[in-house]
Amino acid sequence: MTSHPTFLHDQPAADDAFGRKPFAENLARSLVLSNNSPGLVVGIEGEWGSGKSTLIGFITKHLRENRKTIVIDFNPWMVSTTGVLVEALIGQIAASINKNTNEGQNGIDVSQKLLNYASLLISLKYIPGFSWIGLTAEDAINAGQKTLDDIKKLLPNLDLTQKKNEVIKALQKLEHPIIVIIDDLDRLPAEEIRIMIQAIKAVADFPQITYLLAYDPNIIARALAENEKSGLSYLEKIVQVAYPLPPLSRRQLKRFADGKIQELLKQLNITLRTYEKDRYEEAIVLMTQLSRHPRDVIRITNRLCLSLPATHGEVNAADVVVFEALTQRFPALRKAIHKHSADFTGHFYRGDLISEQDAFDWGMLIGSRKDEAEHTWLKHLPEDDDHDLQIANKTCLFLFEKKARNGVDDLRIADPDQLARLLSLTSIEEVPEVKDIHKLLIEPEELEKELNREDSEGKLLLLNWLSAYAPSCDERDIKGCINKLTKISQKLTSDSLLTKELARGITDLMIHLLRLEPPNYEQCFQDIVHNSPLSISVIVLFIAVKNQGKWIIRPSDKVDTEQQLITSSELVDQAISIWLDRVRKSIQENNLFQEIYLHMILYRFAQFGGNDYSEVYAAIDRMCRTEDGLDAFLKDFTQESLARDSHFTLIEDAEKLAQYIRSSSIAKDYKWLIEVLSREEIIQKIRNG
Repeated sequence: MTSHPTFLHDQPAADDAFGRKPFAENLARSLVLSNNSPGLVVGIEGEWGSGKSTLIGFITKHLRENRKTIVIDFNPWMVSTTGVLVEALIGQIAASINKNTNEGQNGIDVSQKLLNYASLLISLKYIPGFSWIGLTAEDAINAGQKTLDDIKKLLPNLDLTQKKNEVIKALQKLEHPIIVIIDDLDRLPAEEIRIMIQAIKAVADFPQITYLLAYDPNIIARALAENEKSGLSYLEKIVQVAYPLPPLSRRQLKRFADGKIQELLKQLNITLRTYEKDRYEEAIVLMTQLSRHPRDVIRITNRLCLSLPATHGEVNAADVVVFEALTQRFPALRKAIHKHSADFTGHFYRGDLISEQDAFDWGMLIGSRKDEAEHTWLKHLPEDDDHDLQIANKTCLFLFEKKARNGVDDLRIADPDQLARLLSLTSIEEVPEVKDIHKLLIEPEELEKELNREDSEGKLLLLNWLSAYAPSCDERDIKGCINKLTKISQKLTSDSLLTKELARGITDLMIHLLRLEPPNYEQCFQDIVHNSPLSISVIVLFIAVKNQGKWIIRPSDKVDTEQQLITSSELVDQAISIWLDRVRKSIQENNLFQEIYLHMILYRFAQFGGNDYSEVYAAIDRMCRTEDGLDAFLKDFTQESLARDSHFTLIEDAEKLAQYIRSSSIAKDYKWLIEVLSREEIIQKIRNG
């Protein structure tokens, strides 16, 4: 039984997980200036989440051990929205000196003079035409008569240099080095970053005051100037010495990640099974590679606080760790995996009873080879950065590699059932309740209403979930559901709204339902072959034919009887005859070109008829004599597809097809195909079959 874990906070760490304390202590000692030393600005540079605040915490702790040092934590976030950053900075320095010194009048004197200096800056700031820095007499003259009158009223106290010198002299009498620490400078809006840098510049040359800044240099540079290079140059004039945060090795980050996950597993009372342990080491390596800095590790671990206990015993824990790391780094991938599962697992969500044999049918049905069906997830991966693309692809190989698809016993998410469970158990949106899905399978009228209510994307998602949870529904009305799916697909076809994705989703659900072997499953099969659109019935029939070894191209694909979609050889033969007649009728009525899987139907029409292409060629010739028919026939031809010799099978006469294209209004779109069909080697290849 799992216990409740504690979320990890995102505050600076108290423990030295990466061995940075010696660096922090050495730097702290160098920040303490001797009496009368000029002011110093030191920068700690690193990207967001890399541990700057933790390092600052170590430095601050060491500095406070020196009682003579006045340490001031200035948080610009506290005053950033008030527009008084510079006044607040100087005011806090003055208050800290007064509070933390035992020098009586000297401390009070420094504080008072700093406040007088700040007061003058404020006065200048609010005189029209002036800012609190860059004050010159020329500015005053150019500001106009009104501004000049305002300045005359302030003349007795307007000597900024004098006020600054008074501060310097007072500080020289003070035997306390002052260190002002400003963290998270890069989190301010760009305008306030500029104000803060100007404020530091204005007071940085006071003696024995050190500023320790923590920031991402690229963010600061972009805030200071339109050109990042110019911004970095300006920053170098302000910061005398900058220390890039000591980089972490992959080994350090891996050790950190492993420690956090092991601690979480212990809190959850989860003991990894053998098959999870076998993948754990590789999972931690991938988690590390997907983490840019320690903060990413913390965020991933916090996600796992919910997902690991939710999926324990349902999904391989190693996969859960890697999946959360992947989708934390690339959030859009979670939605892509959810909505386009076939591109990752090789097929849509399915029930436990569908066979691996069927899972790969789609590649052959659409005329592509197995190796071309691999890595179809690439189109969903980030393309802007080569490194991001490589690590995302490497992670998908771990999660969805072909050999993992057979590992149902290992609960790998490469099996779509496990993927469906992971998404349903760890998502709070877009995942329907199982009872709601079961209701649709029990009440086909409700199924029809729900599918008709959804748009194309919603239909596809719902079909996926119906396929995933059909096996767990005990009271399903399979025949009623198949009839409604047939009716819906007929309507979509007549309205020209049936897409290839929807056809695949509907067909997969029909196959799932048939695999559950309802009492009337042979009648259900016949209903599909008789009544569903040819683009759907061809797929169901093909699986039945192929399972029985009746496919003339590859009879070796025959499977054991218990794995066959339809076990009756006579029933399949009858279905072939009925389907062939349906195709002939569609050819005669000249509406075959409306089918979404036109080429697939033409291929199977020849192959189910004894591999005789004569009727197919006659049908194609008739089709291509009309503009709509020609356009439909050509849509499946691409320059990539023609690289496969098999794609020429449907062309009987290259020269005739080229002529049909030249005489059509779409000739411009298929100029490339005319050129291909005009090549002598292509003409001969087609003639020779």
